[in-house]
Amino acid sequence: MREVLGMGTEEICKELGITATNCWVLLYRARMSLRECLQADWFGGAAA
Repeated sequence: MREVLGMGTEEICKELGITATNCWVLLYRARMSLRECLQADWFGGAAA
């Protein structure tokens, strides 16, 4: 919602019914998951 729709944190929290802290935690976890996936599958971390 933030990156694709350009919504601000306040709008996202209101829409999803979550706190700003929870929003930041979800974004952090998503970034870390994406980083792990890219390292393992794209940057040669695992042999195909």
